[in-house]
Amino acid sequence: MTRPRLAKTEKPLFADFLPHLITRLAYELNLDLVEKLRREGINVTRWRILAVLAMGDGITILDIIDRAMMQQSALSRALMTMEKEGYVRRVAGRKDARCVEVFLTAKGRALFDSLNVVVRGRQRRLLGGLSAADRAAAFALIRRLSRNMAK
Repeated sequence: MTRPRLAKTEKPLFADFLPHLITRLAYELNLDLVEKLRREGINVTRWRILAVLAMGDGITILDIIDRAMMQQSALSRALMTMEKEGYVRRVAGRKDARCVEVFLTAKGRALFDSLNVVVRGRQRRLLGGLSAADRAAAFALIRRLSRNMAK
């Protein structure tokens, strides 16, 4: 089934609806990443965990949930698998043994580093042709939009 063609003067539905445009951009950004992740045997959830853990050692479960924007049940399942595969290790918290801290292993760091090359390439492509001022403005605008939604 083909879609009806728009007259040159008509705007597509949602062309001026920012949430739709943001979602569409995120989808387009993830297309090539999903393929690379699939070849490595991981999914976007596991990539997000790797990325959060690459920020520093000993990140708590609650911090991962907050930074990776995921549900605890999905995180717990993914961490269990990633630990079995040798990408992460979980240990009792240094300050509070009831709290679990998660660390990247050398294998996990190597996987993150190889995937980060792809992610950074996507970002360069996204920002291609923008001046330094435009890039700074784009980041500032997205951060401001995010703060607006957090209120």
